[in-house]
Amino acid sequence: MNESPDSRETARASTAPLPTVRRPLAGWLAGTFSLGWLALWFFGLNLRALAEPDEARYAEVAREMFVSGNWLTPKLDGFNFFDKPALQYWATSICYHLFGVHEWTARLWVALTAMATIAVTGWAGKRLYGTATGWLAAIVLGSTLLFFAGGHLNSMDMGVAAFMSIAVCVFLVANFDPQAAPHRVGLNLVGWASLALAVLSKGLIGLVFPTLALLAFMLWERDWRIWRRMTMGWGLALVAVIAAPWFIAISLRHPDFFNYFFIQQQFTRFLVNEYDRYQPWWFFLTVTLAGLFPWMAFLPLSRRGWRELVAGSAAERFLLCWIAVILVFFSVSHSKLPLYILPIFPALALLIARRVSALTRGALAWRLLGISVLALAAVVATLTLHPSTRHLSRHTELHPALLWLAAGLGLLAVVAVLCAFMLKRRWRPVVAMSVLGACSLLVWQVLFAGNATLAASLSAKPVAELMRPHLRTDTEVFTVHAYQRGLSFYLQRLVTVVDEQPDDIRPGIASRPTGVITNLGAFEGRWRATRSAMAVVDPHLLPELESAKLPMIVVGQAPSGLVIMRPASPAHSSP
Repeated sequence: MNESPDSRETARASTAPLPTVRRPLAGWLAGTFSLGWLALWFFGLNLRALAEPDEARYAEVAREMFVSGNWLTPKLDGFNFFDKPALQYWATSICYHLFGVHEWTARLWVALTAMATIAVTGWAGKRLYGTATGWLAAIVLGSTLLFFAGGHLNSMDMGVAAFMSIAVCVFLVANFDPQAAPHRVGLNLVGWASLALAVLSKGLIGLVFPTLALLAFMLWERDWRIWRRMTMGWGLALVAVIAAPWFIAISLRHPDFFNYFFIQQQFTRFLVNEYDRYQPWWFFLTVTLAGLFPWMAFLPLSRRGWRELVAGSAAERFLLCWIAVILVFFSVSHSKLPLYILPIFPALALLIARRVSALTRGALAWRLLGISVLALAAVVATLTLHPSTRHLSRHTELHPALLWLAAGLGLLAVVAVLCAFMLKRRWRPVVAMSVLGACSLLVWQVLFAGNATLAASLSAKPVAELMRPHLRTDTEVFTVHAYQRGLSFYLQRLVTVVDEQPDDIRPGIASRPTGVITNLGAFEGRWRATRSAMAVVDPHLLPELESAKLPMIVVGQAPSGLVIMRPASPAHSSP
């Protein structure tokens, strides 16, 4: 699709206010739309099982904190777990206290921080560029594929992205909105507090990224006076007051924390490929473009468009610095996972909303038709991929997932054409874009909620359901070459790990030495000695266990393992 010349695309901004007589109706419609968006955003948090390993891991660490009352030391299956700071565990434990231990409460903090980011991004867009652009920024951010996924998967990436993005939005308003000048100190302190929470969410990147972006921006602008407007002294003091106490306390309680967390997790992971997360340098460029769907169609499509973006306002140049710093940082890193790139999405949403506000209805309509073409191409690709997975019996859960995806993309293609028609009929661009955003959110929500079977195949929930009817209060639970972080969450008891040492529990084994059995021989002895036992076993080990004449009954099999139990004997039967 060829882009119209940029000189013909710039037109009357859609930020023009509605006529006075229509403002009450517009306000009522906007409020209704916002409430519907909120309801749809939080829908479905309990419709999918917690996927292995990340979702289940962080849910279980918070559960153990909730049960034990130990708010200082994170633990996973009773082992000290120092991979991440404690803020998300604290927040999720509070959710457990308020609403109980459920899948949706495990995901609630992530969904809340994502929604807060959407709201603050919209607020920043409104303060800098007008009401319609702020509205569009919130719509764009909340309906992009990757940001939606980040807000509905229980990981640490959304929390740190949210608090860094809130700090960036506050900085933009404090420095580039003239009306905010009298409140600059207060806004700056809010931004510094948000950065402290980013550090408590995932570590030093909560300060590193904003610092690098600000340095890049000052070099670009050749203006070093920005430091003077940052309330630096009070801000750093506030960061120390909020973030430092936990790091100091846990370092005093556990002397091995400092080396493991700051050296291995914060630096070694970035520099060395030892966590099997290596991807090519262009990985995050691809993830960003795909994750922006459907809004990547509104990025500039010509050199002139990019030059105009670079020559835009100082706020836009800071956003470009923010995006570039994070993209370069993660692209050269040896550890790459898709959700790492989430912090750039609020900045992209602001730039895209600004771009949409400046395009003519005709240019917007062509972009919408381009989205429809892309969605239809993705439908064809999805349906073409579908038959190729039929012979893979272990991936049969993908079949309905691919059909849900194809159906959702087909709906999005139709709605994009409808929105283009709305523009041709002289509807306001902000209305058409809101319809597209709402449809995108609906498609992603239905896609996630409609694939419970696929989620279950990636979860410990099915094996937990097989085990639960046979459990007693004294039953010891083992995993034999089939460790699953969510098994403890769903059974609400610790498990003993046999003949394996996963990366996330290996550093903490000394804190619970009885929780690990190093070989099958020792496991067989423990199994025979216990009064009641169940285990999740790698099915390939069943012949070896049978040849050892291990007393066992096969309860059933799930995608993640075979469930066995120790048969009751007269000597061990319960009264």
